[in-house]
Amino acid sequence: MPAARSLTALAVALATLLLAGCGGDAESTPPSSTVSVAPSTTAAPSTTSTTLSAKAELLAAYERSWNVYADALRRLDPSQLPTVFAGNALKLAQQEVAEHKTSGQPSMVRVTHRTRVLLVTATDGVVQDHYTNHSVLVDPATGKPTEPDPNEVVYQRQSLRRTNGVWKVVEVIEERRP
Repeated sequence: MPAARSLTALAVALATLLLAGCGGDAESTPPSSTVSVAPSTTAAPSTTSTTLSAKAELLAAYERSWNVYADALRRLDPSQLPTVFAGNALKLAQQEVAEHKTSGQPSMVRVTHRTRVLLVTATDGVVQDHYTNHSVLVDPATGKPTEPDPNEVVYQRQSLRRTNGVWKVVEVIEERRP
């Protein structure tokens, strides 16, 4: 009988370790996601919920920033950018939309994300993204691409800050990789 109890205890211990190993950690990489936005005339409501984990909430805000950015470049309208960007990141996004508007050249932003949360606190977060860029300039009348898909990997980190309960991208850092 003692051997049977030892085997049972060992089986329970191994099962516990196995289940604990399946739990994931803050450094895990979520599945890839793709952002592609069709023209819109209304702002999307915030999808942030208090039931999300801090990491999930940060990633939802990050993805929303991409959706708003893509919509701004497609419609050449920067008016919604301040809802998801602040500081340097806002200035750069507004400048990019202004340049596209001046040239009369909208973009269709399409990226496949490979994100990883590097840091999340009550007020600050950093998301690393090695995304594949499929964004192209489009004809303003037809919406058809005017250039080939670049299909390039971009290495980027974005800093987000939570102010008055809202996460906003405040800094974008592109990393140079070989």
